[in-house]
Amino acid sequence: MFLPKLSFLSFLLASSGAAAVSIDAHYPHDPHTLSGCLLQFRIETLLPSSANFSTAIQPYNLRTGLGWVPTALVLPHTPQEVAAAIRCANKFNIKVAARSGGHSYGAYGLGGQNGSLVIDLQNFNMLSVDPKTQIATIGAGVRLGDIATYLYNNGKRALPHGMCGGVGLGGHILHGGFGYTSRMWGITLDTVLSITAVISTGQILTITSVSNPDLFWALRGAGSSFAIATSFQLQTQPAPSNAIIFNYTFPSSTSIPDKVSLFEKAQEFAATAPPELALRLMTRTASFPIVAEWQFVGAYWGSRGKFNEVIAPLLAAWPADTHAEISEQKWLQALDTFAMSSIVPPHPYNIHDTFFAKSLTTSVPISNGSLSSFFTFLRDNSNAPVTWWVLGDLYGGKYSKIASKGPEDASYAGRDALWTFQLYSVPKGFIPPYPSDGVEFMGRMHDSMTKVDGSSNWGAYPNYVDPTLAPREAHRLYYGSQYDRLREIKRRYDPEMRFWNPQAIGVE
Repeated sequence: MFLPKLSFLSFLLASSGAAAVSIDAHYPHDPHTLSGCLLQFRIETLLPSSANFSTAIQPYNLRTGLGWVPTALVLPHTPQEVAAAIRCANKFNIKVAARSGGHSYGAYGLGGQNGSLVIDLQNFNMLSVDPKTQIATIGAGVRLGDIATYLYNNGKRALPHGMCGGVGLGGHILHGGFGYTSRMWGITLDTVLSITAVISTGQILTITSVSNPDLFWALRGAGSSFAIATSFQLQTQPAPSNAIIFNYTFPSSTSIPDKVSLFEKAQEFAATAPPELALRLMTRTASFPIVAEWQFVGAYWGSRGKFNEVIAPLLAAWPADTHAEISEQKWLQALDTFAMSSIVPPHPYNIHDTFFAKSLTTSVPISNGSLSSFFTFLRDNSNAPVTWWVLGDLYGGKYSKIASKGPEDASYAGRDALWTFQLYSVPKGFIPPYPSDGVEFMGRMHDSMTKVDGSSNWGAYPNYVDPTLAPREAHRLYYGSQYDRLREIKRRYDPEMRFWNPQAIGVE
């Protein structure tokens, strides 16, 4: 089955409200220009002079400095058209970037620089499930909320994936894909059986663990550096019949030592927590009143009785007056709860934010000193130049499915993570522009956790890309010991660095 296809005309109308103008009316089929090359293959194309170009290239993150201007944006419908566009880019030595949902924190779907060729994958919107094998075939341009609802409505199936319904599958799955079922099922890229992709020569490949195993390894963790993936075959799971959604809130007056103790108790509990449990620390500045100032939230994929049994040791270690909110929800209802709105994204999609975020991962328990430093920084900076919040997700533990595979399975380097934190900030009052001193403040917040005890166990999550990182630092934090093999595969499959962003594999 296919989702309703967004035609080029409707794309233009949805983007700007103006009538579409045919590129053919303005540009001759001159093979000596990029536009002429693209037109030879009759690929839907927008150029800087097109009436709707500026709207079409508007990034998800509207923070100043991310408004990259590509030399052209194409909207292919088939892998063959993707291949033709890449060959045109090769002919004129132009860098190429893919955009699926457009949610890159650094707007890397627009190239991360001016002058790239952007291949927009919104027309790769196929969705189907084989009723015998329960294998889903999904286009790279489908958004997570549409995937979740389609799978559930066609056999009560599900995948592990993130909680923002507007994120596109392509970028999400090629760099990880964490969600509240990941400790039970793994991350999104763990579900991949095969990938249809176009490499830098313009060759179309079906990539599996048997055919092109080196690319199969590289794409699952660092995919944007190696190919344009157009569709995936993914192994689905039976959707849980119900979820126990929980929220344990602590007073804003909780002292720093008590906050450290609360987290350490959760950390001890997490070491042997069952895979059916998802656990997240949420804390925020007082100017962000949507959630409580200090709380642990999450889900348990099982019965209420079993949840009570599982959570009992943690509750026994926490204060007796801990405020609890617990509800039992069905699968799609739970996804809406996690998304804090409907998981189904609007169509056409025109949602934006103005923000800066940093991430950190750790493979070992966070030390008392690091926790104390971090929570003290948060307390002492109530007059921050930004509105911020912190999400600390439990990834690991003895029984986590994420850690069940080794580094030889995929290039994704975060399997040994115990915790992954996202430090997210927006302008005060959510009113742009983002302040000039916000990035520096968030850097100090990050350092208050990581620069205390000299530990080398810190990393970062590539789906929370930080465009302020220098390439080598990004490679170290995102890929760790996997980077050398990734660099060697990049040299073989993309020696001209056709697939490029400021932190791509091979960028020095």
